[in-house]
Amino acid sequence: MGNYFNQPASPNQALLQFLRQLPLSEIQKVSKYVQQNYPATNVLSLGEFFDVYHDILKQHCGEMFETLENNHSTDGLTDIYESQAVLIIFSDTDFATKVKYISQVFDLDKSQKLEKIELIMIFQTAIRALCKIVNMKPPGFTDIEYYVEAIFTEMDKNLDRTISYEELYSWLDNNYQLQDFLLKYALTQTNQNAKRRTQEIFNSKALFNPDQDQWIQDYIHQAEESYCQLIQRKKLVSDRVKDEINYAWSAFKATDINNDGSISVRELSYLIYGFDGTVVKETKKRFGQLDIDKSGSISLKEWFNYLQLDQGVEICKSIVKRYFLKRDTNNLSSLNNQQSCQVLRDTLSNDGFELYFKGFESYINEHSTLDKMSIQQLQDFVEGPMKRIIQDKQELMEKEKERKQAQNEKII
Repeated sequence: MGNYFNQPASPNQALLQFLRQLPLSEIQKVSKYVQQNYPATNVLSLGEFFDVYHDILKQHCGEMFETLENNHSTDGLTDIYESQAVLIIFSDTDFATKVKYISQVFDLDKSQKLEKIELIMIFQTAIRALCKIVNMKPPGFTDIEYYVEAIFTEMDKNLDRTISYEELYSWLDNNYQLQDFLLKYALTQTNQNAKRRTQEIFNSKALFNPDQDQWIQDYIHQAEESYCQLIQRKKLVSDRVKDEINYAWSAFKATDINNDGSISVRELSYLIYGFDGTVVKETKKRFGQLDIDKSGSISLKEWFNYLQLDQGVEICKSIVKRYFLKRDTNNLSSLNNQQSCQVLRDTLSNDGFELYFKGFESYINEHSTLDKMSIQQLQDFVEGPMKRIIQDKQELMEKEKERKQAQNEKII
């Protein structure tokens, strides 16, 4: 079905913008109204459509009816499930909630599982509705049925001949053609897609080109100083700073869905996950920390300032996290202890991290041997002791610098 999502489209942007602002709670009320007043019908005439949707669609009600009607006519009928699918997909909520709710709508026997026929109905309804709403030619019902037949086994991970809501979400979350389509038109983002887009932008070498603004020059200078202290290999400093700044910029660009140069509260969790794989739970609190000028959005400057708060420690920590992500394409938990330990050893010893190594070994010896550490202990180490080790090293170097300076002054 990827070819359908790559077609040229000419959507009514005003209509899409209106749909993206609709809260799911209001859509749920409309769904209950349909169940109560139209329990035995699958299609609606223009009058019936207005009866159901006028309160929520307002001035866009007639336009929506014509868009979804096969011949773009007010004389025909619209599929009641297509209209519900469009509202859910474009609603102002996260992707996981959308998938769960649309699954419940088509889970006709309320078994919390989707049989093949129910999955076919979801795809036929949702794909055709999506194509119509962005003014693409929709595929035929038979084409979609064949497509679902081909992917059903791929989705059915536990081979029970049904699809759980979680299995459907997992498959959709990794279908990047569909994800990019939803990102473009419904502004729907996911953590997985944000991470993938960040890496793609970084790998494409369409990289951040710092201009002459003083703030970015100061940022690069201070980041280089931090790396000089942490790595003590001056020849690696410039490349390391360049890579990290470009990766931070790639995450920003991947998350800035509407390309307005700023990140909203809703986008922040995807920005941080795309950058270092961290799941942010208290998004509003974190947003307040970044939004220094209280403008209600986060600029690239504020994002870079946030990364610099701990004098390079946060940046270095993200490098270590990405080593785990590189070696484990699914998630850290699928690595066994020995593999995880080796990744951490490689990170510390082969990429300019020798500076931490003594502190790292002393920490391990106090608790257990490295190979006996659990996955969670390794993760906790990256988040806690490693950060403290770096800070301790920085403090020692500062004291040594002060001692040498005092000694030189005494000589003079």
